[in-house]
Amino acid sequence: MKDELAVNFRRTATELELALDIVGNTKSDATSHVLSCLFREAYREIERLFQFSDDLTFASLSVRNLFELYLISQHVHSDKKALSRWLGQTHKDSKDVRDGFITLMRKKGFNTKELEELQEFEDRALAESPFTSNGPFQMRDLAKKYGHLDDYYFIYKLSSKLIHPTSMKIMGYEALNEESNYLTTVLQVGAYFSHRYRELVHHVVSEKA
Repeated sequence: MKDELAVNFRRTATELELALDIVGNTKSDATSHVLSCLFREAYREIERLFQFSDDLTFASLSVRNLFELYLISQHVHSDKKALSRWLGQTHKDSKDVRDGFITLMRKKGFNTKELEELQEFEDRALAESPFTSNGPFQMRDLAKKYGHLDDYYFIYKLSSKLIHPTSMKIMGYEALNEESNYLTTVLQVGAYFSHRYRELVHHVVSEKA
């Protein structure tokens, strides 16, 4: 990774750490809690990017995740309904995973009672909460709402070819990695959204100050 890109990512990681000290220590509320969790994951994603910055597949995945984290953070920060939807997604995510386990275990003849009881408990907790079980945000919709639709198309078209075992990636692996041109492009896009994330973090912190 070029020095100027590394400085960009490291600065954002540092700002995220500082923001967590402020946002995490403010009066407890749902928005602060959710943003703290998102900021922590953005920090972890940047650390993963540093760890695998010379690998085109992992770098592409980290940059796409950072882009999504930026959009989600922007959305839940600016829209209370979005905040409620995000919290409701936890139930849907958990249920989807558990349903997969239950289906597989039943086919294999295993007892699924414990998992079913856990699901019933979570269903009751959801019913007593102000949230509803929702599917994930559509990243295309968020990108359009916040003026990043062209970025979305570029990131998803490129990353889908570089993350998944596509013909382009497998048959042209050497060409894709030649002189690190694709990798440099991916990291530059990541640096741009690292900077945009840093701007959002500054805005959130200024509101909490």
